[in-house]
Amino acid sequence: MARGSTWMTDYAEDVLAWMHTKELQHMAYNGNSPQLAMRGALVEFLRIVSERLKLSVATTHLSVYLLDRFMDAHHISDNQLRLTALTAILLAAKFEEKDMNVPRIPELNAFANSRYSIAIFNSMEAFMLTFFNWSIGTVTVAHFAEFYLMRGVTAGDTMEGASLAEPALARQSLWKATAHFLDISLQVHQQSCFFMEHDQVFLQWRCSQVAAACVACGRLCCHLLPTWPVSLQATTGYHLQSLSQLMDLLFRLYESEDKASVCSTPDSGYGSRCSSVQGSPVSHRLGEV
Repeated sequence: MARGSTWMTDYAEDVLAWMHTKELQHMAYNGNSPQLAMRGALVEFLRIVSERLKLSVATTHLSVYLLDRFMDAHHISDNQLRLTALTAILLAAKFEEKDMNVPRIPELNAFANSRYSIAIFNSMEAFMLTFFNWSIGTVTVAHFAEFYLMRGVTAGDTMEGASLAEPALARQSLWKATAHFLDISLQVHQQSCFFMEHDQVFLQWRCSQVAAACVACGRLCCHLLPTWPVSLQATTGYHLQSLSQLMDLLFRLYESEDKASVCSTPDSGYGSRCSSVQGSPVSHRLGEV
């Protein structure tokens, strides 16, 4: 996830302002795809492909952004859905990854049992580029989270009442926790009995706000106090209370997965169980932090 320290310069505020501008320029999403019911399975497919090819979190999120907008405007036959998803990840990787990490078409095609020809891949790539007017670069939840995480652990943070003995390990633990919540923000939610809307619910919020909620959930999960330092509030522009609805949803979805652990890092000393943050809504927890 990390791109290095280049963002943490005198231009950091300018970079963040540019990101907010790009966020406001996102292509509209209306949920009009005839294959909307397949969206969750396709997103999970993209996550699996990204993980196996060791692509970045930013590539995964950009590929989902491209897939969502392209599906929203087209009727895609069922036998072309995987081709569309694989082409989205190819385009995202070309924008986000170093050249050596960009997957080749045969590598991607293998995830579809090599059913598509290179010519078909090239045609779909050209078609999608034309649809996006050759402008596929934008900011996503992952990009904002990456920026926020550079300031995710602060000098005044404590854990269980004590100062952090090893801040680097705390940052590693926070990164892992936040990454999981970023995954949740992409996943299908139709299996959750408490949630009735479509699985693309997080699209109703700005990605900068979703990212802030993911980082806040990560800090809460890892028992870092204060949960939302003044420095993070200033960086993100979001008060903790304005994130409570998103945090509540993220934790409910996490708890519905019945995961044993998110935050633990072997031998880190900062391991914790997110499942220890039990069922009550985040809005009730805010008084504790």
